Amino acid sequence: MKGRIRCAAATAVLAVLVAGCVNQDHEVAQYRQVLDEQRPKPARLEAGETLTLDRALALANADNEQLASQGETYLQALIAKDRAFSAFLPTLNFTPNLTVEQAPRGTVPATAPGAPPTSAAVAAATSGNFKQSGNVLYRIQAPVVGNMTFAYRDLPLFEAAKMIVAQRRELLLDAQQTLMLDVAQTYFQAVTLTEQTKVLANSLELQRARVRDLQARVTMRLSLPLDLAQQEANEAATEVSLRQAENALRDARRMLAFLIGAPAVDGALVEQVANPEGLAAADDCVRRALAERPDYQAALAGVQAARAGVRAAVAEYYPSVSLSAAGFLYEEHYADASKWNGILSASLPIFSAGQIHEDVRNAWSQLRSAGLMESYLRRNVSQQVLDAYDDLQTSGVVLGDLRREVDAATKAYAQAAQLEKNGLAIPLDVLTAEDTLLNAELQYASQAFNRTVAYLNLLRVQGELKPDAASRLRWVPIPL
Repeated sequence: MKGRIRCAAATAVLAVLVAGCVNQDHEVAQYRQVLDEQRPKPARLEAGETLTLDRALALANADNEQLASQGETYLQALIAKDRAFSAFLPTLNFTPNLTVEQAPRGTVPATAPGAPPTSAAVAAATSGNFKQSGNVLYRIQAPVVGNMTFAYRDLPLFEAAKMIVAQRRELLLDAQQTLMLDVAQTYFQAVTLTEQTKVLANSLELQRARVRDLQARVTMRLSLPLDLAQQEANEAATEVSLRQAENALRDARRMLAFLIGAPAVDGALVEQVANPEGLAAADDCVRRALAERPDYQAALAGVQAARAGVRAAVAEYYPSVSLSAAGFLYEEHYADASKWNGILSASLPIFSAGQIHEDVRNAWSQLRSAGLMESYLRRNVSQQVLDAYDDLQTSGVVLGDLRREVDAATKAYAQAAQLEKNGLAIPLDVLTAEDTLLNAELQYASQAFNRTVAYLNLLRVQGELKPDAASRLRWVPIPL
């Protein structure tokens, strides 16, 4: 018997150790499957590597702590669902125990007439299923206890847990798309600042040329010192703008490196813009957003979870049934004790001091809150889509106006260069025309990048800005 006890105890210890081992890679893979959708993990960014938007989005999706933290929240919802399902499964416990008592002294009267008195120690051992060893009584028991409880409220609680899993999954996808938009905005901010520093550097050379020209004119008494002082102030202001743009560019590159999980972004950035094609009507975009946008789908799942919570709260009024069974692997004096027992019990709440009533009230309040949030998000999604749609349309109109400005500045620069060749203009006039052209081109390029960000934002508010979104767009060089 004692050998059986040792075997059972070893089995129980092994079961506990196995249950405590968790495959961390498998756990993380559960939310990585949602984020990656079978896409391979990108290689790390190398120093000096040219970075495209498509690669930046992939890197951010693969290595961002906030996104992974949201994934852990989704994983915890999966664990809570599995825990809710475990309410339908039986439990099994192995609880061996050893009881030791001091044996009583003296004798007790015999129960049968004419029989001699019985030792008190023997009587205590017999009545309590003990074994006697001198003045010590001991008893070893090794029961295996199983229990199973069924309460109707466990069904809606399990349904609510499944809805919460769906809600957390959509919130994870919503966090992913928010990160993708942040990366795109930072990427094009860095691209725009790169162009701006080039234009400001050229403008600074122009201002310095003007200063040299005025210095010569002042020496020949053809200009006033006031004109020279004003031009020197313009030169200093342009240099300040250049230094600020260079600093902003370094900040943008550092932010981009932070978002994509890279040590640094020190390579070139591809200067391309997306060309919106096949843009649907605004109402169609709204309908698509309501069908695809993750945060709104999460709100719908939250309503379903709250509705199941109401059913669970009402189900607290219903009876619950519990079945317990125990079998003894070993027990002293089997002849005097049962080798197994079972208990079937039912519980019906009659008076709960108003606790169930308050639970029902709270569940209804949570359902109303979830409904209000769903209604708010529905209106908010519609408003955001219409705003993003209008921004994209307006940016296209502004881009056309800036295109005409670039064309006019190009003609002016060509005419200034031709006049210089004919001796009708000085080099400073050509530099001025070139500076005007470069500034016009900078405004056009900035607006083209802004239009691309507006298009990506429209995809975001429609719930379609995924890590591979850039690879599915048509990219073209800036037509300058």
